[in-house]
Amino acid sequence: MSTAPERSALDRPVSWYAYALQLLDGTPTGPAPDDGVRRDAPLRERRDALTALLRDFLEDPAQSPQELHDRCAALAIRSTDVSEVLSRLRLSVDERTRHAGRWLIRHGTDKGAVLVGLGLLIRNGERADAEIIKTIGLLCFADLLAVEALARIRGAEPQLIWLAERSRRRVRTAAVTALAGRRAKEIRRWVRSTPRDVLTSDLARKIAERQDLPGLLDSSEVDDEPWDQVANLLLAMASTENYVSEIHRYAHTEAVYERWVALAPTRQPSLERAVLLTLVAENLRTGSAAPVVGEARGELVARIGAVLAAPEWRDMLGENAAEADPVVARRASWVIRQGGLKPVPAKGFAIRVVVGDPSPTGSGQVEARIVVDGMPVVARYFDKGPADSPEGLLTTGRLRATEEPHEVRLAEAYCTEGCCGGLSVTIVREGTEVVWRNWRSSSTADDLPAEVRFDAVAYDLEVSRAERDQSWEWPARSVARLVIERLRAEPEILGRWDCRPGWCAAWLREYDTVRLTFQHPAARSSAPTDPSVQFGLVIDLDDRDPTEVAETVVASLIAGDPKEIAEMVGGTKDGPARLGLVYRPPSRW
Repeated sequence: MSTAPERSALDRPVSWYAYALQLLDGTPTGPAPDDGVRRDAPLRERRDALTALLRDFLEDPAQSPQELHDRCAALAIRSTDVSEVLSRLRLSVDERTRHAGRWLIRHGTDKGAVLVGLGLLIRNGERADAEIIKTIGLLCFADLLAVEALARIRGAEPQLIWLAERSRRRVRTAAVTALAGRRAKEIRRWVRSTPRDVLTSDLARKIAERQDLPGLLDSSEVDDEPWDQVANLLLAMASTENYVSEIHRYAHTEAVYERWVALAPTRQPSLERAVLLTLVAENLRTGSAAPVVGEARGELVARIGAVLAAPEWRDMLGENAAEADPVVARRASWVIRQGGLKPVPAKGFAIRVVVGDPSPTGSGQVEARIVVDGMPVVARYFDKGPADSPEGLLTTGRLRATEEPHEVRLAEAYCTEGCCGGLSVTIVREGTEVVWRNWRSSSTADDLPAEVRFDAVAYDLEVSRAERDQSWEWPARSVARLVIERLRAEPEILGRWDCRPGWCAAWLREYDTVRLTFQHPAARSSAPTDPSVQFGLVIDLDDRDPTEVAETVVASLIAGDPKEIAEMVGGTKDGPARLGLVYRPPSRW
């Protein structure tokens, strides 16, 4: 039975609501932990049982909230079950149902009963209930239903915002979705302030449509805050990180970009705005906005460049690049470096390695974007994911053209290719030309070119240049490349310990950290039940030279069995025991 982990003086379970109140002082700005064992059952079984239970309660006026609670305690109940079941039942708006919901929230010692209480208040809740709903919503098992309940109560927007700002990302997203169409000025302002990592591209588009961005920017005087917020929405709509890019589905894209860029010279210089300008410029140049804005994007990019090159912006960036704070310094240096990159040619074949904002709160993807006649091909023909990484396209030599045709994946869906597809093309050399044909995309059917031809000499030169160019790397990424190249070239390094290399990566959000994985045993098994363990090493640079760090890592793998120091991060469930190893839970993975 799932009960709160603390007991009263009479050794009776403390209600989850009382538990939430106790924890509120200790976690005033974040969600509270909610320990407890969760029962489980098949979905249909869960929902049929809950439906029967609630029908009995609604049809039997003599049944008390305590009796309802006790019956709930015998079931496996999830928040999604409560939403689904109550949406199909004819839930009356009455005082008895309202009282039962309040009682279950305040006194429930079973999670399922508390969830049912929240469900009963989704249609029956009143303004006075907002406080208890927001409090129980601090517990993660109840947060999404709490959002749903608060969103249905007129005047409960302050409590919903309070809860959203202290909750998980998905709860903030649910709250923003619920409030996106509200008319109150302060609510609209809060919705627009949603951090970009919380926004899906679809939600960003819905906010943009409901908030009238052209009207927001067409005021006689536009403050910095709405200008910042519009940029955030434009970038979120153009993103493929959370699903499909939506920038081409937004009707006012060109007008908003034009007005936003026109206002840029009047902004107060700051590092955050310089980052926004840089991200928008790159998205117009080689990202999802390029096909939408079309020929006008060249002028927009040039105007953004002029803003960042102005003396007051240059001075601000120079001061920030010299800051002691490493995050501030590297972000300013990134903006400066991006401004010095060569422009994308208007004709022919080009490869642009695009490095995102090196912020610990961002995604910071690195993409090898292919540009043909000035237009990025992934953005043109695929909207479900980013272009492949330079390690995937360049380090492997997959873009090289030979007389033997070979298919190359240029982009993969944000989930996986097996789930939502990708963009692929077949590359072959035919005499003095390189031909890209047999395009395949899960995003478009009628729009793909039959084939594209390039001058072979120019094509080879560009591929060779891009393969040699490592100027985009930061130290940790260089370490990751050097280590994995060495391990793949010399499999005996890990082979002596009956291991084989997995992947080695460095992400911008962990700027000074490298993660290496390797598998034990080394032999690949075709049977999923065969035991295996995936190990992981976390490597910190600590301002050391990348070459020195890579050599030290490889030397340590040669000197001693890395299985003794690495963390166990994957593999089969019983792998460690069957392979004679003692399981150690990961601490940094």
